[in-house]
Amino acid sequence: MEAGTAAIPDAVREPLTALVAELVAAGAETVWLAGSFARAEAGPYSDVDVGVLSGTARGPGYRLEQRGGVLFSTSWTTAEATARSFRDPAVLGAAVPGWRRAVLLHDPSGTGGRLRDEALTFSWEPVAASCDRWAAEQVAGYAEEVHKLCNSLHRGDSLTAAVQRNVLANRLAFALSVRHRILYDTENALWSTVASAMGEPWASEQAAAFSVGGESLEASSRAALGLYVLAASEVSALLDGRQRAVVERAVDLADRICRGGGDGASRELE
Repeated sequence: MEAGTAAIPDAVREPLTALVAELVAAGAETVWLAGSFARAEAGPYSDVDVGVLSGTARGPGYRLEQRGGVLFSTSWTTAEATARSFRDPAVLGAAVPGWRRAVLLHDPSGTGGRLRDEALTFSWEPVAASCDRWAAEQVAGYAEEVHKLCNSLHRGDSLTAAVQRNVLANRLAFALSVRHRILYDTENALWSTVASAMGEPWASEQAAAFSVGGESLEASSRAALGLYVLAASEVSALLDGRQRAVVERAVDLADRICRGGGDGASRELE
């Protein structure tokens, strides 16, 4: 095991060592430690993230289990799939920094080391065009949630409105993280990092959409719609004709709801 495991407490080290041995016996070619324990940032309730590379990715895919009173998550994949993840806008924001911080627990072939080196030399330039296309399509796609949220508010369907509000507040940040070329060591930091990159009024709208200040469902839903308007403006130059028509309609609806014209806007959706 690499030196990065020195700070791992014995309560974790012993079951981790046993798990690595089991994984190697099951065909793992590379085993690495990721997440908060790899970053030496684990809290008292953190799980232990373990990654496995296998030529066939055999294994359970993703598995959670308790070992010695500690929660372990184990993910199986292949070196080829990992390399592809460094070029996939949907996942590279977390995949690249995750591998940069990877602590190799078993890597006799050096495959894990090569992937870590690839992550360390990652550049946005080769994937910039695909990232912009992905961000634009994501924002266009979430126009459907805008329509659903407007209809839910119109009908007084609080549960559906809360779900659609949460979808917008949660997922728009992923599109904007790619637009702003943000890599994040942990998804827990994504929303605050995007808020820092976007500034105001995004930061305030995001906090209100998540009801951080105890906002009502109506107020938090309007804030989520406001986030969509801001996201649409951010990717406006990237939209093709189809996307622009979809987004402009959703922005119009969101704008009118946010200005208090909810009834007029939502009736048009019926």
